[in-house]
Parts: sequence; structure tokens; C-alpha cells
Amino acid sequence: MIKKYNEWHNGLTPLKKFIVSFMLNWLYWLIAWLIADEFFFDEKHSWKYHIFHATWMAFFMTISFSWKGVKQIFKRPYNS
Repeated sequence: MIKKYNEWHNGLTPLKKFIVSFMLNWLYWLIAWLIADEFFFDEKHSWKYHIFHATWMAFFMTISFSWKGVKQIFKRPYNS
């Protein structure tokens, strides 16, 4: 399954790779923060808080870990 995912992911354009990575990061951070809120924190947070936190962390982590892809997305095409 991981091999098929890697093949599929490597065939994507840089923008689509970034979007897929962002969505997976967002889902990871939402689930991780919900679990942490349930078991580790005394106070409960709102859904707005969880969504904002997941979005911020996914944005930060996706950009920092796929910087080469971000540069490819915003790279200007070479005009001859």
C-alpha cells in the first residue's frame, strides 16, 4: 500500500503534492490535538480552536518540510 501511494504521490505536480501533504498534515494535527485534549489537558477547547490549531500547524509543517516543492510552485517559468 505504501509503495502504491509513493508511486501515486511521485506522479503528482508540485502543487498537488503540496495540497495532499497539507490535507494529511491537517488531519494528523486535528486528530492529535483532539486526543491530547481528551487525555492530557484539564480544560476543553472549542472546535474553532481545534480547527485553527490544525490549520496553523499543517501550514507551518507542510511549508517547512517540503520547501523544495514550495519553491517549485512559485518558480517562474523560463522564458527564452
